[in-house]
Amino acid sequence: MESQDTATDFFFRLWPQIEANKNRIATGAVIVVFAVAVFSFISWRHEQNQVEAGEAMTGVLMSLPPNAGPAQIAGDYLAIADEHGNTPAGERALLQGAAAKFTEGKFADAQIYFQQFIDKHPDNEFSGLATLGVAKCLEAQGKVNEAAGEFQHIINDIPDPQTVTSAKFALAEIDVQEEHYADAERLFQEVAQGNPYSAIGSEAAQNAFELKPKLPAPQSAVPATSGLPAAKFNLSH
Repeated sequence: MESQDTATDFFFRLWPQIEANKNRIATGAVIVVFAVAVFSFISWRHEQNQVEAGEAMTGVLMSLPPNAGPAQIAGDYLAIADEHGNTPAGERALLQGAAAKFTEGKFADAQIYFQQFIDKHPDNEFSGLATLGVAKCLEAQGKVNEAAGEFQHIINDIPDPQTVTSAKFALAEIDVQEEHYADAERLFQEVAQGNPYSAIGSEAAQNAFELKPKLPAPQSAVPATSGLPAAKFNLSH
């Protein structure tokens, strides 16, 4: 465990000082023993919390009936997130609870939980997915401009390729609604080229093709003239 490795490394770093100062340290032996006991208990409790969180997640998955609605699913997952928020299982539960809220149609509530995940775990591997959730919640609430800004943020700043692909597709759909056909066609083409064998890539390619007639016609090059009057030829004999 990481906590055990940290404790071992600390002990080996401290040992030369202990050897050099045996007499002075002897009087503090009781304090040291007590400190080690406390540290060990905290490490054990942290590990136990992770185990309990994992068991709670498993319990939710096993106990949910096949016809469970999104409200029940959201409630169960968010309860785990509240109790075990500092564990990997608790983090996943928060994200899944937010997704269930979105499915329930509680878009404002879902946005709060997605944002809570981002605020608590900004460097988590799923933070990009949570940002995508915020953007979709804004879009579902009719806040199109704010949603477009979040999608663009994902495209510019999130390193997860799959999340970026989803953001490009969603932003392209907004561009279609706003009649920004050139921007939409470019984004659909990027999705299609980056995902040639996937369903989203095929759909993006089809959407880009259907946008072709709506794109402005390319301006044809006008040949330069010398400015001299055209010569007149007399074809009569």
